Amino acid sequence: MDKPDQSFPKSIRLLRQCQFDQVHASQYFAADEILVIKGTGNDSAQTRLGLSVSRKVGNAVVRNRWKRVIREAFRKQKSELPAGLDIVVRPRKGAIYRYDEIFRSLKILTDHLARRIHKPSIRK
Repeated sequence: MDKPDQSFPKSIRLLRQCQFDQVHASQYFAADEILVIKGTGNDSAQTRLGLSVSRKVGNAVVRNRWKRVIREAFRKQKSELPAGLDIVVRPRKGAIYRYDEIFRSLKILTDHLARRIHKPSIRK
Protein backbone atom coordinates (compact mmCIF):
# COMPACT_ATOMS: atom_id res chain seq x y z
CA MET A 1 0.00 0.00 0.00
CA ASP A 2 1.46 3.34 -1.06
CA LYS A 3 1.53 6.12 1.46
CA PRO A 4 0.29 9.48 0.20
CA ASP A 5 2.97 12.06 -0.51
CA GLN A 6 3.34 14.17 2.64
CA SER A 7 6.23 16.35 1.56
CA PHE A 8 6.03 20.14 1.57
CA PRO A 9 8.03 21.32 -1.48
CA LYS A 10 8.36 24.93 -2.57
CA SER A 11 5.98 24.27 -5.46
CA ILE A 12 3.01 24.14 -3.05
CA ARG A 13 3.93 27.27 -1.11
CA LEU A 14 3.12 30.88 -1.85
CA LEU A 15 6.53 32.54 -1.70
CA ARG A 16 6.36 35.86 -3.53
CA GLN A 17 4.56 39.02 -2.52
CA CYS A 18 2.73 39.14 -5.87
CA GLN A 19 1.21 35.71 -5.11
CA PHE A 20 -0.04 36.93 -1.73
CA ASP A 21 -1.34 40.15 -3.32
CA GLN A 22 -3.32 38.15 -5.86
CA VAL A 23 -4.99 36.13 -3.10
CA HIS A 24 -5.69 39.20 -0.96
CA ALA A 25 -7.26 40.94 -3.98
CA SER A 26 -9.75 38.08 -4.24
CA GLN A 27 -13.21 38.43 -2.76
CA TYR A 28 -13.37 34.82 -1.57
CA PHE A 29 -12.82 33.89 2.06
CA ALA A 30 -14.04 31.43 4.66
CA ALA A 31 -13.72 31.69 8.42
CA ASP A 32 -14.64 30.05 11.69
CA GLU A 33 -13.61 30.64 15.30
CA ILE A 34 -10.09 29.29 14.68
CA LEU A 35 -8.92 30.21 11.15
CA VAL A 36 -9.56 32.75 8.41
CA ILE A 37 -8.75 31.62 4.86
CA LYS A 38 -8.66 33.82 1.77
CA GLY A 39 -8.31 32.16 -1.57
CA THR A 40 -8.37 32.30 -5.31
CA GLY A 41 -8.16 29.78 -8.11
CA ASN A 42 -4.90 28.90 -9.80
CA ASP A 43 -4.05 27.12 -13.05
CA SER A 44 -2.26 24.31 -11.25
CA ALA A 45 -3.46 20.87 -10.20
CA GLN A 46 -2.27 21.61 -6.66
CA THR A 47 -3.43 23.76 -3.80
CA ARG A 48 -0.72 26.15 -2.61
CA LEU A 49 -0.44 27.50 0.95
CA GLY A 50 0.59 30.89 2.22
CA LEU A 51 0.67 31.94 5.88
CA SER A 52 -0.02 35.33 7.39
CA VAL A 53 0.52 35.38 11.15
CA SER A 54 0.79 38.91 12.51
CA ARG A 55 2.26 40.21 15.74
CA LYS A 56 -1.28 40.66 17.05
CA VAL A 57 -1.39 36.89 17.51
CA GLY A 58 1.44 36.90 20.02
CA ASN A 59 5.18 36.90 20.44
CA ALA A 60 7.58 35.08 18.10
CA VAL A 61 7.22 31.76 19.92
CA VAL A 62 3.42 31.83 19.58
CA ARG A 63 3.51 32.97 15.94
CA ASN A 64 5.99 30.27 14.98
CA ARG A 65 3.93 27.60 16.72
CA TRP A 66 0.84 28.70 14.78
CA LYS A 67 2.79 28.51 11.52
CA ARG A 68 4.20 25.05 12.31
CA VAL A 69 0.80 23.64 13.24
CA ILE A 70 -0.97 25.08 10.18
CA ARG A 71 1.80 23.85 7.85
CA GLU A 72 1.65 20.39 9.43
CA ALA A 73 -2.15 20.21 9.09
CA PHE A 74 -1.86 21.27 5.44
CA ARG A 75 0.95 18.82 4.72
CA LYS A 76 -0.87 15.85 6.28
CA GLN A 77 -4.09 16.37 4.35
CA LYS A 78 -2.97 18.07 1.12
CA SER A 79 -4.09 15.06 -0.94
CA GLU A 80 -7.62 15.43 0.48
CA LEU A 81 -7.88 19.18 -0.13
CA PRO A 82 -9.52 20.50 -3.30
CA ALA A 83 -7.05 21.15 -6.11
CA GLY A 84 -6.46 24.37 -7.99
CA LEU A 85 -6.46 26.89 -5.14
CA ASP A 86 -4.06 29.43 -3.71
CA ILE A 87 -4.93 30.02 -0.07
CA VAL A 88 -3.59 32.32 2.61
CA VAL A 89 -4.36 31.14 6.13
CA ARG A 90 -4.25 33.20 9.29
CA PRO A 91 -5.39 32.44 12.82
CA ARG A 92 -8.45 34.21 14.18
CA LYS A 93 -7.63 36.79 16.86
CA GLY A 94 -7.87 35.19 20.29
CA ALA A 95 -7.95 31.60 18.97
CA ILE A 96 -5.97 28.89 20.74
CA TYR A 97 -3.80 26.57 18.68
CA ARG A 98 -4.89 22.97 19.02
CA TYR A 99 -3.71 20.70 16.25
CA ASP A 100 -6.88 18.60 15.96
CA GLU A 101 -9.13 21.67 15.72
CA ILE A 102 -6.85 23.38 13.20
CA PHE A 103 -6.66 20.15 11.15
CA ARG A 104 -10.47 19.87 11.02
CA SER A 105 -11.00 23.59 10.44
CA LEU A 106 -8.51 23.77 7.55
CA LYS A 107 -10.27 20.95 5.68
CA ILE A 108 -13.79 22.29 6.21
CA LEU A 109 -12.92 25.88 5.31
CA THR A 110 -10.89 24.91 2.24
CA ASP A 111 -13.77 22.76 0.96
CA HIS A 112 -16.19 25.64 1.53
CA LEU A 113 -13.86 28.08 -0.22
CA ALA A 114 -13.40 25.75 -3.20
CA ARG A 115 -17.16 25.44 -3.65
CA ARG A 116 -17.49 29.23 -3.72
CA ILE A 117 -14.56 29.78 -6.09
CA HIS A 118 -15.43 27.01 -8.55
CA LYS A 119 -19.17 27.67 -8.45
CA PRO A 120 -20.32 28.54 -11.96
CA SER A 121 -21.55 32.10 -12.06
CA ILE A 122 -25.02 32.57 -13.48
CA ARG A 123 -25.48 35.92 -15.16
CA LYS A 124 -28.31 37.03 -17.37
